[in-house]
Amino acid sequence: MNKKITVVIVTWNSSSLLPKLAETLNELEPICDVVVSDNSSTDQTRELLKRILPWVTVLNNRENGGFGYGNNRAFEVCRTPYILLLNTDARISASAVPGLLEVLDRNKSAAAVQPLIRLWEWPLITLSAGTAMTEYGRGYDYDFMHFQPALSGDVVEIPAVTAAVSLFRREALQEAGGFDERIFMYYEDTDLCLRLRERGYTFLIAQSIEAEHIMGFSSSRGIAGKWELESAVYLARKYLGGEKCQLPAYWKKMEWKIRISLLLNRKPWLWRIPAVHKAEKLAVKHMDMSDSILQDIIAPRPLRMPLKRSADHARGRSNSCMGNDVISGPGWHDGRIDNGFGCLRVPAEAGSLTFIAGTFNISGSLALWSEKGVIIRKFLRVSERTGFTADIDEGITHLYLVPDRREQRVEIDNVSYTF
Repeated sequence: MNKKITVVIVTWNSSSLLPKLAETLNELEPICDVVVSDNSSTDQTRELLKRILPWVTVLNNRENGGFGYGNNRAFEVCRTPYILLLNTDARISASAVPGLLEVLDRNKSAAAVQPLIRLWEWPLITLSAGTAMTEYGRGYDYDFMHFQPALSGDVVEIPAVTAAVSLFRREALQEAGGFDERIFMYYEDTDLCLRLRERGYTFLIAQSIEAEHIMGFSSSRGIAGKWELESAVYLARKYLGGEKCQLPAYWKKMEWKIRISLLLNRKPWLWRIPAVHKAEKLAVKHMDMSDSILQDIIAPRPLRMPLKRSADHARGRSNSCMGNDVISGPGWHDGRIDNGFGCLRVPAEAGSLTFIAGTFNISGSLALWSEKGVIIRKFLRVSERTGFTADIDEGITHLYLVPDRREQRVEIDNVSYTF
């Protein structure tokens, strides 16, 4: 079979993720070549790759030069006309990939297409419906951590795609020179898409095709925050800093406000100074983007902006028991709904879920959702407790408690599941 797609994955100390990744790649093997670009791992990643994925091409890079560096080394050996970028902590089915290819075949001006990316194992929560950039150089995912039970199946244009899961034309990657390796981690996909947009390419999302991504597994928030700040400084200089590539005055003003706020709230802030200075010293070539492209990439999108990540359930932390056979999922903090929803995992057997719910700031209704739709909805009054009983069909394991008003603070207790 003459394969048209090469899957490219960058690894670095990724041994804990390889078993799940192997399941995905073994499913994709009949239709895709695979290149794994390892950035000088110091754990058992390379040995494990040889053992559980002996058929893939593995590149043993001499250093950990960052995400873009690892991808670029893989691009150098790819020969197929299309390249599927895939994070180690993401997955897509073999049945979904041909749909992405078909979209690119129909849209000749598109450099890449991405699927709708959902939170791993929680298919009603979106992690990426495309990407864009703020006026401060920060890339972000559309609808990150939004509860979205239904989106249209349309193929629509977006400012940029995420590198977590996206299918690119190899010729477009070659034309752009691949990723900018001065960006060690984060927002390198936004930068790549901006450069390709200036060359006349567009970007698409196929909303009927889905993939999954684990939230926050690639790095801890501490080191991630440092890399994100460095990347934001670099992109702000590159695209918004004029011919001299200097940070805009408004950028510096906001940075001082952030530092003062962190100081007053007794949170670490000194780390930001060397991060900004490091990125300011990087050599950068000014990109004179057209106003229309910059307007599109940084247009205000208040309804699409990210919501805060679920701190209690990032990086594979174990979930807590909320009652007999009921386990909490993302969206909870100290027993309260923290992000406009709270997830529950129940047994696959048919049963009855009961709990008591209360709201503490505003009155409003609370709905219990499954992938099939709303199971039950009741109105909650401030400082009153309301009982819920819902029959759960066999095979349903993931439930979502969703206040109709995101700002509503909801707590549940006396949770039980009976068969």
